[in-house]
Amino acid sequence: MGLNIFPSRQVIKELRTQVSEMQHSLNILIGGATESTSSRGNPYKDYASAIEAIVSKYEGTAEWGILQMRNIIDLRSAFIIGQGIKLVTQKKDEREKEFIEEFIRHNDLDEELPQELAKEAEQEGRVLVKLAWNSEKNQVDMRYISYSINKYTVITPDDDYKRYDRVEWTDAKKGAQKLEAEAFVYKKFAGRLSKVNDIMPKVAMVLRACEALDKALADWRDINHLFAAPTPFFKCTSNEEVKTLTTHLKTINWKIGKMIAATAEYSLKGPESEAGLTSLENEIVTNAKFISGATGIPVHFLGLPDLMSNRAVSTDLFEFINASTNKERHVWEGFYEELFNKAIVIANANKKGLKEGKVKANVMQITEAKIKELVDVWMPLYVARIVDLDYVLSKIPDADPDLIKKSLSADMLKALEDIKKAEKNNDDEVPE
Repeated sequence: MGLNIFPSRQVIKELRTQVSEMQHSLNILIGGATESTSSRGNPYKDYASAIEAIVSKYEGTAEWGILQMRNIIDLRSAFIIGQGIKLVTQKKDEREKEFIEEFIRHNDLDEELPQELAKEAEQEGRVLVKLAWNSEKNQVDMRYISYSINKYTVITPDDDYKRYDRVEWTDAKKGAQKLEAEAFVYKKFAGRLSKVNDIMPKVAMVLRACEALDKALADWRDINHLFAAPTPFFKCTSNEEVKTLTTHLKTINWKIGKMIAATAEYSLKGPESEAGLTSLENEIVTNAKFISGATGIPVHFLGLPDLMSNRAVSTDLFEFINASTNKERHVWEGFYEELFNKAIVIANANKKGLKEGKVKANVMQITEAKIKELVDVWMPLYVARIVDLDYVLSKIPDADPDLIKKSLSADMLKALEDIKKAEKNNDDEVPE
């Protein structure tokens, strides 16, 4: 009598049933999948596709990553320039200052426009504005030109990538368009030094991470939708009993809470392992950390406040943000100084008689660290007569040194002088 190594029909039937149930569960889980591409590598290898993806996410028309990208761009632009522009001039340049102040008011640069321009620059990695004389208002108009809409090209000499001769693009209605150097201001915020048009925005580096984070959240939602609630399970001994019980449950519209008597064994089934959920949570947290590191946005601003360390303080966080946006602030200062100078050139062509290069721009930063720096660094230097009062007042964000000095009473000015004299006497009395 030989050994029977083949499974019985009953065992084969049970195996087939288990495989069928497993396939059914997998079909439910992956039924909504729409991605056919691999999750490996960078899906945005060219500048145009990356900018298109950023813009569609920010506008809310993309499938994945819209919440994360909108959050990143809005926060970065707020930290970069949300506190506005401060003009810096000498007393003798009052006419130039007055003209630029009027230019700023005329173009809403004292309101929301600086931050809106910063948002555009975060999406496209560059900013382009055109300038034109408005004879009716006797002022210069400034208008933003979008790269993602117009696909413009900045033309430079072959031997000088820093000099921008003109900008060209094709308008769907007006045809070929061109701006000469004196009629536009162009600045780039990313890319290689010698590349003028091929620019990958900073936030493009986290496109895939934003999409992966969003997809992980969607997977988590699907799992909770399918398996978070316990599912009633009736173990029957035959197919006939299954059919009978199923028919009866439908007939009485059975729900948990209703009494039922049957020969079937009843239990509640739910997820047997938390490993899948833990893996999804780890993926979400890991992507948030990489996004934070690449953009300078702290993880708690991305919706994960529980990841903040007990050792993290507000000063440290803002220093982290300031460091990651410092380059952009300097580029914006250069942008506004060039903007002011070209506005004055256009105004002079219309008999204004103003001097170029007299109005500088500072991007204001009002943070705890800046105020602490004022108290701990600049005031002692003023007392030691290393710097003067005008210089110290210029370090106060959103402050006009001339107005502050005018508002200071004679007593307060005398008190400052007394402090300096006292410090000098103390230094003279220290034995050698």
